[in-house]
Formats: sequence, structure tokens, C-alpha cells
Amino acid sequence: MIKYALSFFLLIVVIQTQAQVGSFLESGNEKLSKRNFEGAIQDYNRFLINQPNNIDALCGRAEAKIDLGNYQEAKKDVEQALKLTPDNGRALTLKGDVLFNMKDYTKALQAYNEASRSKDKPDKAIVGKAKVMDQQGNSKEAYRILDEVILHQPQNPEFYYARGLLNNSTGKYARALLDFEKVISLNANFNSFGINFNRGISFLNLSLLDNAIEAFNKAIGFDPQSATAYHSRGLANYQMENYKESIDDFIKSDELNPNNPVTYYNLGMTYLKMNDKGNACFYFHKSCRLNNTNACKMIVLECSDNSPKR
Repeated sequence: MIKYALSFFLLIVVIQTQAQVGSFLESGNEKLSKRNFEGAIQDYNRFLINQPNNIDALCGRAEAKIDLGNYQEAKKDVEQALKLTPDNGRALTLKGDVLFNMKDYTKALQAYNEASRSKDKPDKAIVGKAKVMDQQGNSKEAYRILDEVILHQPQNPEFYYARGLLNNSTGKYARALLDFEKVISLNANFNSFGINFNRGISFLNLSLLDNAIEAFNKAIGFDPQSATAYHSRGLANYQMENYKESIDDFIKSDELNPNNPVTYYNLGMTYLKMNDKGNACFYFHKSCRLNNTNACKMIVLECSDNSPKR
């Protein structure tokens, strides 16, 4: 009787342990969808300790690492996933994303093509091919790829979103907004950060500054750790002559992504607008030391003794 009771107890412990391990995968996926990339990686790490060959966890961790800019580490996860399942569409697409971000566009295109021929044919593989074409200066082919797939899948928000990004890239900001609105009409919860951030970029370039700030506010609400979103809102505030708010945004961007010469240059220009040459020259020098030639020119023009203040 005691033996049976002990066995039953051990079975319960095993089931509970398996459930806890599985919860790490679910939690990692949820955090990934909410752009909590560090938290997602931690959960995937915990899950992979017990199931080191799980493709979903390896791909999820790779995706989080890509979003954090850790391309070499992401590449290791993708390679491990592809050793286990060489024709896995998601892993092949992520391989393309890694290579794209490492600026190896030829190999990235090869990976996206392989993913497109895989059994599951991920939508993002088609988007990846269009990204490569645009990056290589062939925006006409990028549009052809996306227009064709939209014709065959008119209810898929992924492709309208990709075309919106392409429109922003090619300076067609009004068209980009139409595509982003179409995404929202198809799926109001689709990539909430990306939609609002890129709508903000469209509005900013169309000088619709109130709309831009509203969109960037929403983007920051979905990802308060996005240095790019704060920086972009800073640009909108600068154009509206909201210099105090612009300074706050650029400083927050610097906290999240330090040593960006463009951020320092923009801080210098904003302080200059506020007639604060001490702070302006301080940031021009910081930017110039990071090889921003515009900042170096501003030192010559505005900083008479050529020495940083503070």
C-alpha cells in the first residue's frame, strides 16, 4: 500500500513539473508578443533546460535575440533548430532575418526562398524577400512581390503591413498610412507597437505633427523600452518647437540606447534652439567623438573655444 502511494505521489510530482516547464514556453511566447524580449529569453532558457531540442522555444528565443540586436546568438539558436528540422519554415525565415540584419542580403534571400518552399510557407518569408529587394535598391520588385501576394490573400494583414513599411521606405507616406489603416481594419491587435510607431513615422514625414506625437505615444505605451520611439517623438516635439519635451525624449532615448551619435547631435541642436550653448556644445562634442561629421561642423560654427562644457 505504501509502495503504491509513493508511486502515485511521484507521478503527481512528474506531472506538476512537466506542467511548470510547459508554462515557461507559454510565458515566453506571451512576453515575446508583448515585446518583453529579455523576459522572453529568460523563460525560453528555463524551458530549454528540460527540453533542449524544442523547435518552438529555440525559434522564439532566436526571434527575441534578433529584436535585441544579438544576431550572433540568434544565429546559434537558428542553426540548432535547423539541425533538428532542416525544412522548418519558421527557422529558415529567422535565418533569413539574422542574415538580413547582418547585411548578408544574398544569403538572406536564399534562406527566405527556402522558407517559401517549405511545407508551412511562412508569410514572413515572402515579406523577407520583399525587404531584400528594397534593400538592394529594387523597390519595383519589392512592390511586385507584395502586390501579387495581396491580390491572392487580400485578408492577410501581414502583407499590408509590409507594404506600408515599403511605402515609408520609398517616401510614399500617405500610401503607407492607407496600408496601416487596412491592417487595423483586418486585425486591430496586429503588431500594435509596429503599427503605431510606423504610422508616427508617416505622420512625421507629412508634417502632421500632432498625429505623429499621438501615434508615438501609443507606440511607447506598447513598448516603453523602445529608444527609437522616444527619439522619433523627440523629433516631432522639436519640429513643434516643444524643446523641453524634445530634450526629455532624447535623454530617455539615450538612457535606453546609450552612445548614439545622432541622439547627441539632436540634443545639441535642441539646446542650441534654447540658447543654451554650454549644453549644446557638450553634446556636439560627444557626437563628434562618435564620428558624427555634422556635430563636428557645429563645434566649429558654434563652440568658439572648441572645448566641451560641463
